[in-house]
Amino acid sequence: MTKTFFKLVAACWLLPFWAGMVHAANELVFGIYPLLSPSQTVERFAPLKEHLSTALGAPVTLRSAPDFAKFIDRTRAGEYDIIFTAPHMGRLAEKRDGYRRIAMTGDVTVVTLARKGGPVQALADLKGRTLAVGARLSMTYQIVNHVLGRHGLAIDRDVRFVDPASFSNVIEAVMRGEADAGATISQLWDNAAPEQRENLREIHRAEPTPGFLILAHARLPAEILKQLELAFLDFKNTEAGKAYFKKTQQVDFRPLDAATMQRIDPYTAVLEKQ
Repeated sequence: MTKTFFKLVAACWLLPFWAGMVHAANELVFGIYPLLSPSQTVERFAPLKEHLSTALGAPVTLRSAPDFAKFIDRTRAGEYDIIFTAPHMGRLAEKRDGYRRIAMTGDVTVVTLARKGGPVQALADLKGRTLAVGARLSMTYQIVNHVLGRHGLAIDRDVRFVDPASFSNVIEAVMRGEADAGATISQLWDNAAPEQRENLREIHRAEPTPGFLILAHARLPAEILKQLELAFLDFKNTEAGKAYFKKTQQVDFRPLDAATMQRIDPYTAVLEKQ
């Protein structure tokens, strides 16, 4: 399918994609946390949605939310049967909302970018300058703020926060001069357009953290939970899955254990007020 087709599909889906919706009779709602724009989310996750629908023998519909806070609210309200989410949001969904572990991707790494030849050549140069991050509630925000702390800096106190509305806009915000630097996940940077990679440079790469998590609502029968787990683990063996992991660099979907979830605990405090 062409990118134009996906954009048309996304435009048609925009209202139900963002809105909380009532489930159809046997429909499973797959909630994707708002990392990307609607059109990019449709393009990226449509092959996985089709794989799950075939494996389960039931329709699967993609949904998201306008922002992180609403996604957390809708997760808590049980509007999603399955969620693909950031690690700290997934841990909160397990501990507070009763979601069950299904799988996780490979580790995620946060990178901070700045314009080549610009005034920001290292993190310490960000004092008094601007930094674009996808959302304040994101894991990326917490990681980069922690890293800045090691340089005696903090977002809002020493570095001005720029909200680019989504992680897919961070790189463009730096390119357009709307921010002096931007923090995003390495998968988006590694897949950036040639012009972006030509004009920007990495000034910091954080230590890897647990990747994206997939969980399912506890209302789903045990049989469906098992089918979901097998379907996610098998995705890497399909042609669509190979293309997906090559593009996203998420490596694979793998089992999600208690030890991994416990590693995420320090990052959930910011969400517990939601």
